[in-house]
Amino acid sequence: MKPILILLMLAGAGCARFTQTQIELVEQARQGMQLCRAAAKERSALIEQYHQLQRARLDEAFAADVRGRKDLSPDWVLEHQKAYSAAVAALDRRRASSSESDAAAQRNFDAVEMALSRLLMLQNVQLKLSIDNLLSAGK
Repeated sequence: MKPILILLMLAGAGCARFTQTQIELVEQARQGMQLCRAAAKERSALIEQYHQLQRARLDEAFAADVRGRKDLSPDWVLEHQKAYSAAVAALDRRRASSSESDAAAQRNFDAVEMALSRLLMLQNVQLKLSIDNLLSAGK
């Protein structure tokens, strides 16, 4: 019986240090996720500015076409209105696609954060139940 107990103690020796190192790695991963979230937020803001700029450029181009035209026939106005509407719809689809992509990225970040939180919880339990901690608690 004593050899088995000694073998178990030797096998478990250093478990607390190993688990603590794992915990520190998970904390580093969580900090990395925060940096990724911040970068994604900045990227989203830049893309939103881009979409706004594209819409402003489209509006300016349409206005310039109208101003540059001396005779505005009903057919010309209707054709340009259709083209403008199609361009606005395309820009709106791109913006919606960007929003969906951002939402998916946020869901992925949330899932990784939840997994890391659960892993950290399990490691804390493992740390509390490690032989090193059990032996030091018995003293």
